[in-house]
Amino acid sequence: MAAPSDIVFTSFIGDALALGPHWIYQQKELRQRFGHIMGYLPPATAYHAGRKTGDFTHYGDQTLIVLRSIAELGHFNLTHFSKVWRAFWEDPTTISYRDSATKKTLAHLQSGMPLENAASASADLAGAARIAPLFLLEWENDARLFSAARALTAFTHGDSAVIETAEFFARLVLDVQRGASISQALEKTARLSHWKAIPMEWITAAQLSSGSPSSDAEALNDHGLTCHIPDAFTGVCHLLLRHPEAPATALIENINAGGDSAARGMMIGMVYGAAFPVSTLPSAWLGELNAREEIRALIAKLT
Repeated sequence: MAAPSDIVFTSFIGDALALGPHWIYQQKELRQRFGHIMGYLPPATAYHAGRKTGDFTHYGDQTLIVLRSIAELGHFNLTHFSKVWRAFWEDPTTISYRDSATKKTLAHLQSGMPLENAASASADLAGAARIAPLFLLEWENDARLFSAARALTAFTHGDSAVIETAEFFARLVLDVQRGASISQALEKTARLSHWKAIPMEWITAAQLSSGSPSSDAEALNDHGLTCHIPDAFTGVCHLLLRHPEAPATALIENINAGGDSAARGMMIGMVYGAAFPVSTLPSAWLGELNAREEIRALIAKLT
């Protein structure tokens, strides 16, 4: 049976696997440069200069900040997280890519804007993809978890669809953790009537492509390989529906599709980690994860 720590580790692994090919959008270029990617690689683009094989992208860095914050406090507090987050990005020794959402949120905070209003308008999946550490905590009820997932996302990403996506996948992970199959949990979550910014068309498109003869790379390319939520949300759902019992396969197919594979990888890793222990993945993925000992130590503080 999977544990909350599996949710965290598999989400981090999804990010680290994507470091090498991250933000390469031409699938032909990917194949020519790497062949079929099966594990960790050093970054191939300038976005992640200074990183090495087994490191995270800036998405993994942000998730590690979440974990550090909750490990220090023993619970989630947005004000504390924002202080740890800001200290990380204002540290001149930090080597991590500052994306648009980060730069805009940081600028808003530095100008004196309150943290509840500091978010960028970013519509990237990455804002919702850093919530895995929240599953290490005991919550008074499910609603508190969903509220925390939304608040954590809304700190940097003000787009309503991204904020709803954080709740959507928090619900999905929780159902899978409690024994539902991935397809059952996804269908149940999609049927909830309160979604205002997540159209059913995204789910339907993923259902159709998951049952089509198209390869995963072809399907994700058709859905769109960008960071933006309509593309990335649908791509994540496609991989989950096509490979509900094969997390390693899905994670490999994700990185070989290209584009913003890091955000997708963190999200699918989180879902798979709710069903499958990290020990079922190739052993090198955990063994060669450079932050694994820090992650283990932080998790130990919460258990």
